[in-house]
This record gives sequence, C-alpha cells and structure tokens, in this order.
Amino acid sequence: MNVTKLIYILLVLCWSCGSRQAPKNGLIAPEERDGRYLFRVANQQLMVDPALGGRITSLTIDGRNFLTGADVNDFNWGSTFWPSPQRVWKWPPPAALDNEPYTVRSTGPALKLQSQLDPQTGLVVTKEISASDDPTHYTIRYTLTNAAEEAQGVAPWEVTRVHTGGVAFFPTGQGDMWGGLLPLTTVSDGIAWFTYAAEKLPTKGDRQLYTDGAEGWMAYLDGRTVLIKKFTDVPLAKNAPSEGEIELFASEVKSGEGYVEIEHQGAYEILAPGDSLTWEVVWYLRELPSEVEGTPGNNLLVDYVRTVIK
Repeated sequence: MNVTKLIYILLVLCWSCGSRQAPKNGLIAPEERDGRYLFRVANQQLMVDPALGGRITSLTIDGRNFLTGADVNDFNWGSTFWPSPQRVWKWPPPAALDNEPYTVRSTGPALKLQSQLDPQTGLVVTKEISASDDPTHYTIRYTLTNAAEEAQGVAPWEVTRVHTGGVAFFPTGQGDMWGGLLPLTTVSDGIAWFTYAAEKLPTKGDRQLYTDGAEGWMAYLDGRTVLIKKFTDVPLAKNAPSEGEIELFASEVKSGEGYVEIEHQGAYEILAPGDSLTWEVVWYLRELPSEVEGTPGNNLLVDYVRTVIK
C-alpha cells in the first residue's frame, strides 16, 4: 500500500469517528430529500447534493433561487469548491472535488461531506455546512488535506454562480486589479463595483477579474436581494500564484441566460503530506431595507453590508 492511499484511509477513519456529534444550540439540522439535504431557515432554503460534489445547488428566499441552476449551464452552476491555483489542474476542475459523489459523514446538526481522493492533485476535501436562525446565516467549513506523497502549495477557493443583471461589490486591497472585466468595474471610496453588461463583455481574451480584497467580505446584489460572503481577509503576499483573493467571471449569453461567478480564495499554504488547512465562509442572504437604494456606488449599501456581518 502506498503512502497516498494510507493517508486517505486514515482520514476516512478519523472523520468517521467524529461523525456522531451532539446538537448545538441555534443550529438547524438539514432534512434529507431523496439523497439531497435541505436547510430551512425562516423564509430561506439551502439545498446540498452530495452526489454532485457536495455542491450547494440552490439558495432560495421566498421561493426565488439566488443561484443559477443547470438550466443556465449544465456544468457550471450552483456553488462549488476548487483548489487554487488553477494552473496546477488547468481545466476542467478535478472531478473528484468538483462534481463526483461525496460521502456523507454526519447529518446533524451540521452536514459533513467528504470527497474521494483526487488522483490528479492528491487532495481530499471535506465540507461542513450548517445553518442558524440567530440571525439567519450559513457557515461552510472547507478542509483541504494533502494525501499526496510530496508537499504542495494550495489555497481554498469558493466559486458561486449567480444570475446576470446584478452588481458585485467588495472592498479593494493592495496590488493591481487585472483581467478582461476591468472596463466594466469602477472603484469608489475603496469599493470595487462590477455591473454585468453582455454587450460590453470582451470578445478576445478572458472575461475575468482578479484582485486583492480587504475587510474579508464580498457581496452580490440582484434586485433587492443581496448575498454577502464573510471570510478571513488574506494579505496580498498570501494570495495564490497568478490568482486573486477576489475573482469574478462573466459568461457570454448566446441564447437564454448567462451567469456570473463570484469567487474568493483563502491563504496559500504549503501542506506537507498528511497536513490539512481549514477555511470558513459565512453566507448571509438578505432583502435590503426600504431606505437603502440598490445602486452601484451607494455608500449606504456598503454600510448595510458591514452592519450585517459585524
């Protein structure tokens, strides 16, 4: 038995032993629905599909899905997780981590899922997802484990697909901002604002934006609904090579609807064989108060986001 397989077996045994957890106050356990898991919190629902890479397949508020589904793009939809930098695996993303079945290790109060060993990168991913109604939010803890026989550098990377027509915004950090979406992005009072416009998307080169962030949050406003992601801010020096702490991607619209990817990454670390890193992201889905206008450049909108995550 080689070292990689031995490390993977030990990880499975370790995670299985920790699967029976006592309920925690404030957390809402998911309901199983034909192999998928549904979190119900107030007027919101979050669905996770272990059979599809442990992907978050929908996030609804009053029945409206904030995320895009397979009807928009049958490969890139919902919210997934990748290892960074992309230059290690190029494209497509590692199937074992992105879209192949995860094993359910625990279902309450948090849903804990474990990927298979990815043969390309030697990485194993676990996702621990929980929901709370005090206040309404979702906590996602990603763990990357190096089951390869050699040390490797890696950063965690969350990729969430949302509808076009909205506005992405986040505090800017240090260093440069680059990519084909730069002409569609403005910066005011330290906040970057990206508005999707199909007719202005570049026809050559990439349709992405890369940059360092600040304050540890990014948000996407769609109509009067805003999804806020909170995470630990990453210093510029800890960004993965050729990547940004904050990244955006905008698809073309050839027929029907396109999508926007709102992405962020954690700190780049060197993992020895058997070592792990854990990264936590908190999601808040909110309807804007009537007094806050949902327009790019509105400082009251930024103040509202900062209040929610405080």
